[in-house]
Amino acid sequence: MIEFKRNAHIEDLLLYYAKSYKDDSILKILKKEVNSTSEAEEFSLFIWRVVDSIHDDQENEIEVMSSVGNLEMLPDLEYKISGYMQSVGFYDIWCKVSKQA
Repeated sequence: MIEFKRNAHIEDLLLYYAKSYKDDSILKILKKEVNSTSEAEEFSLFIWRVVDSIHDDQENEIEVMSSVGNLEMLPDLEYKISGYMQSVGFYDIWCKVSKQA
C-alpha cells in the first residue's frame, strides 16, 4: 500500500476520493504502488482531480473527513506526492502532468 507514514491524513484523503469516484483502478494502485508509466500518469491525473475536488468541496461546504474545508492539506499533498513519485522513479511524469493540470 502507498503509505505516507507521518501524514496518514494524506492516505485517508486519497482513499476517500478514490472511493467517492468509484475508481477501482486507482484503488488498486493505492493498495500496491505505482509500477509503470501508465499507472504514474493515471495516478498523477487522479491527484489533480483530488485537488479540484478539495476546492469544489470547500466552495460547496461539503464535509470531507469531518471537516468542511481541507485546503490546508494541499501543501502536504503536493510534498508527499512529489517525494513518492521521485522514490518510485516517475517524478518526470508527475511534473509533466502537473504542468498540464
